[in-house]
Amino acid sequence: MTRKSAYTITEFLLASVIIVLLFASALGAYIMVKGISFNSIAGCNLQRDVDILLATIIKGPVEQGGKAFGLRSSFAVSAATPPPVTPLPAWPGQSTIYFTDKDDNVRRYFLNNNTVIYDSPTQNPNQRIIYTAPGNSTVIMRFSAASADQQVVNVYISVIQQNANRASAAGSVITNVNLRNMPK
Repeated sequence: MTRKSAYTITEFLLASVIIVLLFASALGAYIMVKGISFNSIAGCNLQRDVDILLATIIKGPVEQGGKAFGLRSSFAVSAATPPPVTPLPAWPGQSTIYFTDKDDNVRRYFLNNNTVIYDSPTQNPNQRIIYTAPGNSTVIMRFSAASADQQVVNVYISVIQQNANRASAAGSVITNVNLRNMPK
């Protein structure tokens, strides 16, 4: 029997299977690299956002007149207004903190639908959005007492984002803030 065609059906099927396997491997590698790059890039971006948000909460956003009132310069902190009537709870705490500063005005940071808001009676409008989470994200923000005298406050902030492939990326920080102006 002599061979009249360049390839037999068996050779053709074997070559087709090899090509399909190579294509599937390349596609799988692409999908995996895309997921890894989402986690690393999104994670870095979220961590940067969380770090900036923490710095803003500690130092305070600049208000009209060029002054900043943040947690670090507080005279009193509270779980409800006006401070220091209601002490901050122990861990895990709550997502709102009230504080007073040199001017005796009560300010607060609070979480509302994945948006962190700063509320001050001395600016117009009173509420200012200081952070809005990206799409498909969840913000967790907790304040709690780190010491019985309320001079140290635990601050925990986390932003978790999930993409369409259910891959998650997160940025988070937990720290203690020593309130410098607290009466001894």
